[in-house]
Amino acid sequence: MARMNELMQAQENEPGGGGREPVSFRTLAASTPAAQAVYAGPDWYRLAYEALGRLAPAGQSANPFQPEGGVARVAMMAEFTKIATGFVDSLQQSDHFLAKAMSGHAGSPVISNMVNVSILATKLGMGLGYQREALIGLALAGLLHDVGMLQLPGTILDNPDKLSEEDRARIKQHPEMGFQMLSKLGSQYAWLAQMAWQEHERRNGQGYPRGLKGDHIHEYARIIGIVDIFDALMSPRPYRKRLLPHEAVRELLVSEKASFPDQIIKALVQQFTLFPLGTRVKLNTGELGVVSKLNPRYPLRPVLTIDPGKALGASPRVIDLSVTTLVHIVEVIGSDAG
Repeated sequence: MARMNELMQAQENEPGGGGREPVSFRTLAASTPAAQAVYAGPDWYRLAYEALGRLAPAGQSANPFQPEGGVARVAMMAEFTKIATGFVDSLQQSDHFLAKAMSGHAGSPVISNMVNVSILATKLGMGLGYQREALIGLALAGLLHDVGMLQLPGTILDNPDKLSEEDRARIKQHPEMGFQMLSKLGSQYAWLAQMAWQEHERRNGQGYPRGLKGDHIHEYARIIGIVDIFDALMSPRPYRKRLLPHEAVRELLVSEKASFPDQIIKALVQQFTLFPLGTRVKLNTGELGVVSKLNPRYPLRPVLTIDPGKALGASPRVIDLSVTTLVHIVEVIGSDAG
């Protein structure tokens, strides 16, 4: 089975320890009304995984996007566009697939990452105010962002041991490989090829392969880049366990602030924080409370209304975690509406 723990070390910074007790999540998707909505449509996650799975062996033997692919190539892009559209429409109704993407990899880590990034990028695009057509393009870009990885040999993708410097250097060539593959689709998808080439570039010029800076990086590539790291942080590594979503958000705020535009980071925090209004939490003091107000400047330290418990005559009190630094959330219990 392909292992991303070594492959992705070239794509993320090792997270630092926070020294704080990790938050325990009893429910991942129960915190927001959208997540509570029952989804009864097609399983777009499975369909995306299967479509990319069919693409993987073709990518290692030849470029499946070659012009001579003819009808088959057109049908393949139509399928990926349909899946991207399915993600957009379903995420506008429910967070069903978002919860799945944030629950950890299952199956091939390379393919799971491509599916998860499509979902996470779509949700982030919603937070940035993208309209439906732009969201579909972003979801499609997420699905194919790491298509160049599929051209790497199985001896690298399936290597259970630590990769050599030579193999790591080959992995860092995958953006160029993806660009070359997707360029064969013609001018209609030139933007898609550029996105695959640029998704590891960073605003501060510290990315690869060309060290692009600022506005020289396609906006889709910036979005794909940050959610790619977010997904990687939620995946286990030899040097750490997988981070929970709220821990991954916190790590991005600490380690990647200079790598991405403030607008994108702010939207990521707003879309993926797991402390929305109505969330029931437990504090390190043992007290229980409900999130009653968000702190835009400190999104991981909301205002809580504390449950007085069974104390006779006691009334609820309000505590602002942004100004009470010795008190913090240790467990998310669920939603006050649940």
